[in-house]
Amino acid sequence: MLARDTKIYKDAQLLTKKIYDVTRTFKTEYRATIARRLEEYSSQLADIIVEANFYAPNSSERAQCLGRDFIVAYERIFFHLSIAADLKLVSFKQQAQIARILDEIGKQATGWRKSTVKR
Repeated sequence: MLARDTKIYKDAQLLTKKIYDVTRTFKTEYRATIARRLEEYSSQLADIIVEANFYAPNSSERAQCLGRDFIVAYERIFFHLSIAADLKLVSFKQQAQIARILDEIGKQATGWRKSTVKR
């Protein structure tokens, strides 16, 4: 199955679009810092998902892809989103929408990892 046909990929795409939509309204002084990092980390998350999908569903390579690098990118998005909310660059509603998408991606990635570990 191609990555673009998976739910996790579609959610990562939705996350990236939502982040780009939200960050375009950031004040100029935050565009080169917080906005750029949110955009960069959401793209990294999508890249990791594409790479993980390349490997067999029950392979250690897939589990490794969804390990440290995935978790770091995932947590970085939450961290910078929280900073953006504290600085009132995103509304509570926007923060909640992005957090819901991230949670869904996290659940799917955990499912992929667990299915690999069990086998």
